[in-house]
Amino acid sequence: MLKSNKNILFVILIFFALYCSISIGFSWDEFTLSNQGKIAIKYLLSLGTIEPEDVFRREFYSPIYYALKYLIVQAFPINFHIEVSHIINLIFSITAIIGLKKLCENLFNKRVGNIAFLVLFFFPAFFGHMGFNSKDTIVAFCHIWIFYFTIKYIQTHTNKYLNAVGLLAAIGTGINLFFLGSLIPLFIFFIIEIFFIKKFNKNKILSKKIIKDLLICFVIFYSILILFWIDTHENILVLPFSLFSEWAFSDLWRGYPYLLLNGEYFNYNEIPKSYLLINILMRSPEYLLFSYLIFLFSLIRSPNFFKIEIKLFNYKLIIILSMLLYPFLLLYFTPFSIYDGLRHVLWMIPYFCIIPALTIFYLWEKIKFKIIKFLSGFLILSFTFFFFNFMMTTPYQYTYLNIFNGSKENHFNKFENDYWGGSIKELIKEMNLSKNTEFTFAVCGVSKSVPKYYLKKFGYTNYSMGNSLNSEFIIMTNRTTTSDKGNELTNCFNKFKGENFFKVSRNGVDLSIIRKIN
Repeated sequence: MLKSNKNILFVILIFFALYCSISIGFSWDEFTLSNQGKIAIKYLLSLGTIEPEDVFRREFYSPIYYALKYLIVQAFPINFHIEVSHIINLIFSITAIIGLKKLCENLFNKRVGNIAFLVLFFFPAFFGHMGFNSKDTIVAFCHIWIFYFTIKYIQTHTNKYLNAVGLLAAIGTGINLFFLGSLIPLFIFFIIEIFFIKKFNKNKILSKKIIKDLLICFVIFYSILILFWIDTHENILVLPFSLFSEWAFSDLWRGYPYLLLNGEYFNYNEIPKSYLLINILMRSPEYLLFSYLIFLFSLIRSPNFFKIEIKLFNYKLIIILSMLLYPFLLLYFTPFSIYDGLRHVLWMIPYFCIIPALTIFYLWEKIKFKIIKFLSGFLILSFTFFFFNFMMTTPYQYTYLNIFNGSKENHFNKFENDYWGGSIKELIKEMNLSKNTEFTFAVCGVSKSVPKYYLKKFGYTNYSMGNSLNSEFIIMTNRTTTSDKGNELTNCFNKFKGENFFKVSRNGVDLSIIRKIN
C-alpha cells in the first residue's frame, strides 16, 4: 500500500511539473542554444565540408546536449518544438532529482533519499527552471550523477561508472566551460578516497586498473567534447585550451551588465561578494532555512544519533558541506560572478537540500519527545505557508521570494523576478487587443525575439517594432536598466510611465507588463 501511494504521488508530481513546463514561455537563450545545436549537427553530417553559420558565442560551446535535443525536436511538428524542448529539459531535471535520491540512499539511507527527492522537487528556483532552462538544470543533472557514479566507482571499481562520468563531464562542459571547475571538491574527494583511504599503491593490480579506467574516462570526455565543439576541429590539441583561456579572461561570460540586489542597483563589475548568500537567504523556502537551525540543534541535542544511524556520518557530512561552501569561496576569492538569482548555481541546490532531508529524518525518528513535536509542528506550519505561496506562483516558481522580503507589492524593487521573460507568453496570449489593431511596441528587460514569436503565434500581424520614443506600447519585465539620462540605474517598471494595458502577476507580484506609454 505504501509503495502504491508513493507511485501515485510521483505520477501527480510529474503531471504537475509537465503542466508547468508546457505552460511557460520560452526563455531568451532557447533559440540561440537550439541554433548552436542545429549548426553542429549540419556541420557534422556534412563531414566538415560546409562552413558553419555564425551564432552568438559559438566558439565557446560544445553543444552536445543542444545538438542531440535538436535532433529529437525535429521529429515533431514545428508548432510544438518549444513544448517538446521543454519536455526534454524536464526529463533531465526530474532525473537529476532522482540522482539526488540515489545519492542520499547511498550515503545515508532510503528514507533520507525519499525526503531529499521531495525537498529538491519543491525548491522554487529548481522547480521553476526544470522545463525551460536548457542550461543550468542540465548542468545540475550532470553534477549530481557524476557525484553518484564517482561514489559507485570508489565502492566497486567498476569501469562503467567512470565511463559515465566521462560522458556527463563532456555534456556539462559543453554547456558551460566552467563546469569542470565546479567539480573541484569532488576531484579532491576522489583523490583522498583512492590514493589515501583506499591505500592506492599497496595493491599494484588495482592501481593499474584505476589508472587505466581514468585514462579511458578522459578519452571519452575529451573525444565527445571535441566532436561537437566544431570551432576546435582545426587543432584539437591547442584550440580547446586557447578558447577556454579567451573565455575565462574576458568579459564574455559576464552576461547582463546590471542587476538589482535586495533593493540596490549595481553594475556588473560592482557585484557584492554577498550576492549568493543574500539570494540563498531570500529565495529559499522558509521551512528549509529553519531546518538548518534545527539540524544544528539536533547535533547538539543528540550528537550520537546520526553516527549510530549512518555509517561514517561525519565524513559524509564534511563532503556535503564542502560542496555547499565551495561556490561561496569561489565567488569570494575569484573574479567570477553570477547574476539572475540562483540560476548559475542550480548545481549547488541539490546539495543544499540534503541537510533539510537529514533534519526531517531526525524529527521523524525522534517524534516521541515533546521538544521534537514542537519543532516538527513549527516546520510543518512553515512548510504549509511556503507551499501555498509556491502554488500561487505557478508556473513561474523561479520568481519566488520568501517572507523575509517584506511586502509582495514591492518585490520588483528588491529583486529581478521574471529575468527569463517566461511570462511573456501569457502576457500576449491574454491581452485584450483586437487582432486587426495596428500598434507599435518597444521592449525593456526582454529580448525582442520573445514577444515577436508569441505575437505571431497568437495571430497578431499588424504591428511594428520601434523604440520607446516612437512606440505606443512597451512590453517589459522588471530587469535593471538605465534611466532616460543614462546616469543612474533603475528598472523597467519604474522607468516607463503610463497606463498598464495588461499585466501578468502571481501572488501579488507583477512579472511582466504591457504598458501604454505616456
